[in-house]
Amino acid sequence: MREEKIVHCVTLNSLSKKGSSSGSVTERGIRGPMDRFVMNVENEVVEDLEGNEKGMKGLEKEARENTCMDIADFFYENGLAFNVASSPSFTKMLRSVGSYGRGLKPPTAYELSTSLLIKGESNTQAIVDEVKKTWSQTGVSIMSDGWKDIRGRQLINFLVNNPHGTVFLKSIDASDVVKDATLLFNLLDSVVEEVGEDYVVRVVTDNASNYKKAGEMLMKKRTRLWWTPCAAHCIDLILEKIGSLPQHQNALKKAKKVSNFIYNHGWVLALMRNHTKKELIRPAPTRFATAFLTLDRMLSLRQPLEHMFTSKEWDGCSWAKKAEGKEIKKIIFNDNFWGSMSYALKTTRPLVSVLRMTDSEQMPAMGFIYGAMDKAKEEIAANLGNEEGAYKEIWKIIDEKWEFQLHRHLHAAAYYLNPRIQYSDGLSTHLEVKIGLMVCMEKLIPDDEERVRANLQLNLFKNKHGFFAYGRAKNLIENLSPADWWSAYGDEAPELRSFAVKILSLTCSSSACERNWSTFNLVHTKKRNRLSTKKLNSLVYIMYNKKLQNRFLKKKALKDDDEPLVTEYVPSDDEWMVGEDVVEGTSTDVDMSQPSGSRQVGERRKRNTTKGKAMQRVDEEEGWEDISNQYNSPGTSDDDDEGDYSFDPRFKPIDTNDSLWDGLD
Repeated sequence: MREEKIVHCVTLNSLSKKGSSSGSVTERGIRGPMDRFVMNVENEVVEDLEGNEKGMKGLEKEARENTCMDIADFFYENGLAFNVASSPSFTKMLRSVGSYGRGLKPPTAYELSTSLLIKGESNTQAIVDEVKKTWSQTGVSIMSDGWKDIRGRQLINFLVNNPHGTVFLKSIDASDVVKDATLLFNLLDSVVEEVGEDYVVRVVTDNASNYKKAGEMLMKKRTRLWWTPCAAHCIDLILEKIGSLPQHQNALKKAKKVSNFIYNHGWVLALMRNHTKKELIRPAPTRFATAFLTLDRMLSLRQPLEHMFTSKEWDGCSWAKKAEGKEIKKIIFNDNFWGSMSYALKTTRPLVSVLRMTDSEQMPAMGFIYGAMDKAKEEIAANLGNEEGAYKEIWKIIDEKWEFQLHRHLHAAAYYLNPRIQYSDGLSTHLEVKIGLMVCMEKLIPDDEERVRANLQLNLFKNKHGFFAYGRAKNLIENLSPADWWSAYGDEAPELRSFAVKILSLTCSSSACERNWSTFNLVHTKKRNRLSTKKLNSLVYIMYNKKLQNRFLKKKALKDDDEPLVTEYVPSDDEWMVGEDVVEGTSTDVDMSQPSGSRQVGERRKRNTTKGKAMQRVDEEEGWEDISNQYNSPGTSDDDDEGDYSFDPRFKPIDTNDSLWDGLD
């Protein structure tokens, strides 16, 4: 029947071409008496299909919006951070739910805390075991760092690092041992035993006096390993001391005032982003790295900022007529402000470069740290015109921290064995380099015959004989990490190669350990402070070791011009966003008993609260709390009041996925 209707339609259309007085011609053919009996089925079918397709798209869009709203409600009701949606496991979870289909019975709270937690820990252990397989080839560094949780317990994290990744080992309640060097030594010694003395080349801790004593005791017992303080922590202390100088304080104080004004007024912030196309604040793992990275960014945006404050939009806004707006504009057009900022950067940028290197996952910094600090000092001198009076004070600060805390034989040996340095014109001939190499060989190669062979093989390496002379070995020096280069071309010097790989694979920093406290804060909130250390350990073991996979791959994938120090978000109470942090006459002392990760917030001094209350998110499950009169580190506050829960949009974390973020992360 359908075919007959189509035939009739075609016939009528052909008649319409010859002309007809019985009806009018339209796009659908003849409109006349027979039209009620004949339908243009071909066109009707097409239109029906198009209508159905549009209808399906509309239904699909509506279904997605409803589903996304349900997911969003889950985030909102449970106080989850928005960037959880970027987690690979979030995408994996939704994919699994979709594959299961209708009728999925979700896991209960009991299952999540018992059987599934055990299974999750087992799955995570498989990830850890893959990294452990590489420990015998490269050796490892044990990293530790301590903190005080919201129940007042002194917890210590232990992590194990090699070039293939960082593994969270365990967390220990060390409340009764942390202040006693002997007890702390026993604790470190037990961790070395657990990991395996044959694998451990180095133990990295904080540089507090009790850790230093415990480290020295550990080296006396375990004669084949080294203890050293954290290089990143040492450099951060140097930046802190330099930042306390009057000329630097002037630049920091005014720059913070500009940043506070912009980030505390939504309209001004939008105007700044429109003119600069970038963010002013560049968050880093530590407070002082954030400060100098932000100064660097602000100086690079001087012209757009000046254009912003002379634009029609600014002149027409209410802030242009207020005293605060006029003061900020005056700062922006003050040449002395930019001059002090330039000076601060000239004296700190080389040090931030060293900090950047120690924090990178792309290549272990051990082979470079010895020469990098000397190079940084020379760059600072050159930036200040090589006038001793100009750089003498800066050099003194660097030497006080570096020479006595981190200038060690291990760094000198790694410097000598680094092919990039050994085959360059800048190799230092200072006696301490050779002494450092000999001391390390004596310590790490206990067998006399093996050590003699390694000494003889040094000539092959130094004079580029055998495999070391191959063109490819020379050409790939800049493309491979020093440890990988030795693995690839050290075949004719097996004893020396094994020694070199272990030293050049070491990390210089325990920053990965300190970052783990943010993981603890997510797990150990006020409402969950009854968690046992064992369950807390299991949760963090899963969370951190899963994250380390993603972080390791992400850091490895960074391009040469990407900034490894920049973190994913700015804390809502960061001094560059809220309040005045540097107050004239206040102390700049820092409680070094707190972990570096928490110091960035914990170092807060008195805030100027006349401009309004400072707020911070104290608990993922609770809300916003008034911290105008609280200056303790996270987890050490004695105030358990609920606080003010009103949300202030100015504390919205910077979205690093935004195009304005300049592709940094």
